[in-house]
This record gives sequence, structure tokens and C-alpha cells, in this order.
Amino acid sequence: MSDRVRGHRYGPEENGSPHGPAAQYGDPTGWEIAEEMPVVIFYNGIQFGVMMMTPDNFEEFAIGFSLSEGIINSISQIGDIRLENLAQGMGVNIIVPEEALKIARTRKRSIAGASSCGICGAQSLAIALPRVKKTSGFIPSPPIALKALKNLPAQQKLRQKNYSTHAAALANENGEILLLREDVGRHNSLDKLIGAMARAKLSAKTGFLVLSSRYSVEMAQKSASFGFSFVACVSAPTSLALAISKKAAMKIGAQAETNIMIFD
Repeated sequence: MSDRVRGHRYGPEENGSPHGPAAQYGDPTGWEIAEEMPVVIFYNGIQFGVMMMTPDNFEEFAIGFSLSEGIINSISQIGDIRLENLAQGMGVNIIVPEEALKIARTRKRSIAGASSCGICGAQSLAIALPRVKKTSGFIPSPPIALKALKNLPAQQKLRQKNYSTHAAALANENGEILLLREDVGRHNSLDKLIGAMARAKLSAKTGFLVLSSRYSVEMAQKSASFGFSFVACVSAPTSLALAISKKAAMKIGAQAETNIMIFD
């Protein structure tokens, strides 16, 4: 989702000067600006936290967030998802059993989570860095992983408009993109993908995960939580993300120009 604004497009500097004709006379043009909205997450009417995200696929986000945060183990635990338009955003009220509500209370966020941060506001190290389970799913060959990374940009419809959004996608054993979600927040795009997969009854063993973003700690946690065994991403993992992935027996493939680096 985007808002269209006006601006001026400039080409390269001419004659080695930043004040050449191209810099002086920018062509008027329009630009699609990515929408970003505060979304208040509730569990059974109790506020959990606030996330900044692209305002679409709210129900998929609610499902994926609940699964990747370990609040529920199955989509069947969600009794209802109620959306409410707020004065400055959207409210998402997720109805869960009492045992899931207890987990949500222990993981409640104390501050708003920015679109760039998936664990902001966690109130303890145990919450910020939970234990991860070992995964055992599909591992693609390096050429297939690289193929999926190369296939990703053509499927990023929002990014083609605004150059602002991240994508998380499910690729099959041939490196073809089966399902994709986008958001201004990389962790939100992953939660939306997980929610969409859960709705479609697709397990992480269906294929492997492809990310347009850097692979940092919260992405590793969410990926492992849903059971992905391989993640292909456009940049190398951080040290903590790699450590978590190793504990989960996950392999990471990072694009390196025309090649791919496999971390194991």
C-alpha cells in the first residue's frame, strides 16, 4: 500500500559538478511512498504492544506473530481475530485460550516496536533471546537457493512501486516463489508469510524461506520457531543470528554478488 507524492528526479552529476544542469533542473515526477501505520496488538482485550507496519493482511500478521512469538502452537488455538479502526491506527484483538494468554502476558512489550525492530520492548533477556527448537526440513542445493534469491525481486510488487518494503517468501524445491508477503518491517513481512502459510496449511517443510532483508536475531528466532531449515537472504547473518541458527540446525545462504555463501 502506498501514497503518491510529488518530487523531482535528478540524474548523475554533469561535468563533474554537483551544480550541473541535471542537478539544477530535476524532472517533476511522482513517487509511491510506502504506508506505515501503528498497529496495537491485543490478546483477549489486553494490550500486548504496538508495531509499526504496512496496513494490510492484518489477520495473517496476527496469526504469524502469535506463532512466531511462541504464544500459540497452532492456528487452531485462535478463536477469533477482531479488527478495530483506531484514531491513529488499527487495533488487532486476538482471542486465545487462557494458557496462551498467560504466555502473552509474560512476553508483553513495554514499548512500541519500530518497523525495523522485531524484539524491541522485550522486558527480559529470556524473552528477547528464547531457546529455539531444532528444525529438520528441506535443504536446497546452493544453485536452487541462488535461483530463489534471483526470482524474488520480480515478485516484490510493492517494492517495485516504492523501493521501501521488505519481502519474505516461501520457495519450493525448484527455487520457484510459491508465496510472498511484503511490509516496511522485515519481521512483519515474515510474520505475514507465516500467517499466510498457516492459513493455507503449508508447513515449513514445504520448501525454504527467502528474505530480501538482512538476517538478524529476531528473524532467526521467528524462522526457527516456525520450523524452517534453510533461509536464503540477500545479506550475511549477524553473529547472534548465526549462533541461534546453528542451535536450531538451520543453514543460511547469503547472496554474494553472483554467488551464494552457505553458513552451516
